[in-house]
Amino acid sequence: MLQYHYRALNSDGEQTKGQAEADSERQLRQQLREKGLIPIEVRPLSGKQKWLSANSVLKSKLNINEQAMVIGQLHTLLDAGMALAPALKSIVEQVEKRHTQRFVAQVLHSVMEGYPLAMSFEKSGFVMDPTLIATIRAGEESGHLAQVLGRLSEAILEQEKLQKKIQTAMIYPSIMVIMSIAIVFFLMVYVVPKVVTVFDGTGQELPGLTQGLLLLSQWTQQYWEIGAVLFLALFALYRFLMRNDRWVYRKDAFLLRMPFLKKFLITTSVARWSRTLGVLLNSGVTMTDALTIAAKVVTLKPLALKAHKMQINVKEGQALNKAMNEAGFFPGLLKNLVQTGEDSGQLPRMLGKGADHYENEVTTSATVLVSLVEPVMILIMGGVVLTIVLAIMLPIFEMNQMVGG
Repeated sequence: MLQYHYRALNSDGEQTKGQAEADSERQLRQQLREKGLIPIEVRPLSGKQKWLSANSVLKSKLNINEQAMVIGQLHTLLDAGMALAPALKSIVEQVEKRHTQRFVAQVLHSVMEGYPLAMSFEKSGFVMDPTLIATIRAGEESGHLAQVLGRLSEAILEQEKLQKKIQTAMIYPSIMVIMSIAIVFFLMVYVVPKVVTVFDGTGQELPGLTQGLLLLSQWTQQYWEIGAVLFLALFALYRFLMRNDRWVYRKDAFLLRMPFLKKFLITTSVARWSRTLGVLLNSGVTMTDALTIAAKVVTLKPLALKAHKMQINVKEGQALNKAMNEAGFFPGLLKNLVQTGEDSGQLPRMLGKGADHYENEVTTSATVLVSLVEPVMILIMGGVVLTIVLAIMLPIFEMNQMVGG
């Protein structure tokens, strides 16, 4: 689809403008008329406008907690019988965070102009999850927006719960890494130089390990700015390379070859894919559209390409479980659940069961990974500190031998 900028008149004769996707100008004009708008101008976006529209760096983003709060409150108010615009206005008045308040206010403004909720989310200027947009659009088209928002709220809460469990599991290793770096830096910059200067006046030749450590300590003191600049340069280079799909593919393929990470990464992708596809299908999104969106939540490039190929196969008439089998990374349990769901007509429910199972597995795997990382980090840290202590103690041992001799 192409991106277009349009200007149109609403039923009150007021001029509105915005951006939308369509296969052609004619199709977009027809879409605008179906929404009760009279198109005045429709033109393709320029290259610069496309970049500004698509570049997420320039847009704000709602975190998962904010999404859960907005969708949850909106579901509650609509389910209680409140109309959409008053419900959004109520949320604007209740929200404390200005960031979230600004988002809901933008959505309310678009809704008041006559735009559907899904398009209002897109027009908000915030980076929005395509799953969320597609689910809301399906709810509006089916006339069951409140129920769909309820299911969406539950899915976001499950995702939030999983994210918090992983973050909690990573707190201790992260603290250990920071503390280890701080301790080594302190020893190298303050302790080693002071201890080694004691031996300068003795004329004693320092052991090789001590000399090497002293050189490293001196470099750390004198050229740490260069080290910091080099680190930042490498980080900038990494970010630049990650804009290229080929380098992203290589990085992801490397991660998928790591024994301890492979299963965890695949399980995480499978859990997100299952949850997303289940919610979309349960909300009335067509299978091909749901698979297209679900493929986007698979962040690892090699797996995402297989998920996209699977969508093409299903579009051409292949059964979902067979397409999953050809993709080659889906676990047997999920394939069996999908086959059962296809046979019984309960595919969304089976996908939800699969998502529950693999989300629990992700939590367990994260705990196991952390339990493996902790002793390795302790050994590495212990080895570094032991090396520094030996470098300090060796001259003392040699001096004692000379005095004793």
